[in-house]
Amino acid sequence: MELTTKRIVWGIILFGTLVGLNETVIGSFDIQYKSVVLSTITLSLFALARYYIPRAWSTLLIMIIAVLFKLTNLGPYFCKPTMVLLLGVGFESFASVFISKEKFKYSGYILTCALSALIPFVCFALFEAYILKSEYWTADRFNDYVFVKATMTAVTTTLVAISGLWLIRRPNLDFSKVMAKKPLLSQIILGIFIIAIWITGIVSMH
Repeated sequence: MELTTKRIVWGIILFGTLVGLNETVIGSFDIQYKSVVLSTITLSLFALARYYIPRAWSTLLIMIIAVLFKLTNLGPYFCKPTMVLLLGVGFESFASVFISKEKFKYSGYILTCALSALIPFVCFALFEAYILKSEYWTADRFNDYVFVKATMTAVTTTLVAISGLWLIRRPNLDFSKVMAKKPLLSQIILGIFIIAIWITGIVSMH
């Protein structure tokens, strides 16, 4: 399927909405290793989006949509977009180096996913502990975040993202061909789906 401007716009809105939903809804759950789960899903969505939209800056635009989704549903006081911003910038930076637009390679996605988890986690811990100097960020918490959670996220993100890429590359799961056959119907369904996600986010957070 040809990568048209319309497809790029729809893709950015869709994946930005999905990332925003993850950050808003899953982020509100009180679960163990929440930062690992959240970041794994977010980075995996970034990876799938890059496969469908192999364009520079696409991840940053998706990140902006996600932050707007989170801001709309949580408000400025509870939004706290620092981590998703770091993940978005990190993924875009490494994707521009390792992921080729011309030829698909799993190795490029593996390096991008792993580094996009490790580096932002370290940067976030340094920011919280040494710039904001939060009392919550003790030495034990810092070490756990940098050496345990960062590594866990790198491993889980790589496994989830690569598994997802392997699945969507199967011929019978190529949704792009299905959408190309009935573009108008596909856009209507996609629009309804995106609106439903925004409504779900608003309802679940209020």
